[in-house]
Amino acid sequence: MSAPGAVVDPRGDGGSLPGISARTEKLIHAALLLALLLIVATAVTRVQATVTLGAVTFGLILVAARRQLLAWPTLLGLIVLVIILVPVKRYTLGGGFPFQLEPYRVLIAGISFLWIASLMADPATKLRRTGLELPILLFGIAVIGSLITNVDRASSLSGDVLRNLSTWIGFFLLMYFAAGAIRTRRQLDLTLMVLVGACTLVGFTAILEARTGQNYFNGLERVIPVLDFDPGSTVAPSERGGGIRAYGSAQHAIPLGALLVMMLPFAFYLFQRTGRKEWIGAGLVLIMGALSTTSRTAVVMLIVIGLVFFWLKRKAVIRYLPWLPVALVVIQVAMPGTLGTFRAIFFPEQGLIAEEQEGEGTGTGRVADIGPSLQEWGRQPFFGQGFGTRLTSQFDRLQNARILDDQWLASLLEVGMIGVAALVWMIVRAIRRLKRFAKHDDSDYGWLLTGFAAAIYAFAIGMITYDAFSFIQVTFALFLLLGLSAAALRLRGRDTAL
Repeated sequence: MSAPGAVVDPRGDGGSLPGISARTEKLIHAALLLALLLIVATAVTRVQATVTLGAVTFGLILVAARRQLLAWPTLLGLIVLVIILVPVKRYTLGGGFPFQLEPYRVLIAGISFLWIASLMADPATKLRRTGLELPILLFGIAVIGSLITNVDRASSLSGDVLRNLSTWIGFFLLMYFAAGAIRTRRQLDLTLMVLVGACTLVGFTAILEARTGQNYFNGLERVIPVLDFDPGSTVAPSERGGGIRAYGSAQHAIPLGALLVMMLPFAFYLFQRTGRKEWIGAGLVLIMGALSTTSRTAVVMLIVIGLVFFWLKRKAVIRYLPWLPVALVVIQVAMPGTLGTFRAIFFPEQGLIAEEQEGEGTGTGRVADIGPSLQEWGRQPFFGQGFGTRLTSQFDRLQNARILDDQWLASLLEVGMIGVAALVWMIVRAIRRLKRFAKHDDSDYGWLLTGFAAAIYAFAIGMITYDAFSFIQVTFALFLLLGLSAAALRLRGRDTAL
């Protein structure tokens, strides 16, 4: 019999830590040994001590809380935070590492590798259907067809094609990972809390940026030493209506406005779900952050979201309509002149259509681009000019095409009518599957499904007004929502306890 208060060795050999399996003990010992070796190596080689200390600390935390930190929903939340808070194309991994890659690429590639390995080795990890497999297959056929029918052009731009292909593979991997990682309603709600919370932070900094002109995401290397900042990747401050257009952690003001508007339905869902008024505050910050971009696209998407909710949740929307004037007053007080600015940009003196006809393929005349683009598409109608071969950015090594502020038109030129048909099919199918259950579900879960439908619909309409797929952050948000919506449909009717 052991003495009172004595720790009993569960293995009976007296040589292991109490309550810890032999495998876990070996893992802890290995982590401590690796930490010691890293510290010694730092002292010998005189490399950056901050990086080593961060790596050691992170490693020890990972070992101590591996079950929680290495859970798939946690890793999904980490991906969300990196995509939302670390600006794409502004930072690479540095800090003494022998490579320079963007953080989101490294993170998604690493987690996807672990997930795929787990799919093959662990029966508990399953690949979940999203219901979008057929349109995705058709899009894949369109991509392959566009490259085969434009083999010379694709070969001469092979590096750019592979870069775009890897990005799109990342989109679909994230969608399937999100659909498979979420197994419970609680995990889904927590993921949405992380997503809305991160975007609310971005929205708040956007409001400040519009007032001060300072982008608070241009100094992350001072907080995260492993990041290298590329000053040449920043957007020059632009103005509209006498004010600065905020772009926050996005690549441009337009996709930032689109991202924040897409998160709005989930802020109000979380309010419905939890009853906490903080989520109403988050929704107002998201709206004001989107308006601080002075983007017409954001306002159009906001209207689309309102119409979708009126379509699927008419009684609830009518009940909340009296709060609309209150929200407008709050916005006007917090951001004076905002409503007048939008009235001016939606109703310019020369007329909106005349303004959109200005420019000759420069990206400023959306209407003027339609005719020449359709003539160009007519030469290769089925598969387009080749996936990833239209280089429009000033950062591309070869700028061989004009910017089109219409993603549907740009996709028509790049992957042809088959590729565009696949994209339309994917989006319409996702919305129809959500609408089928959302319209007749008056619970907070119905609000969740309606929110997914509204955000996806808004993105699709927004594609008419800017080159959406050129902006990786907001496109990742679309595919994340597609994956989470598939998980939400799968979990429908299960235990809804938070």
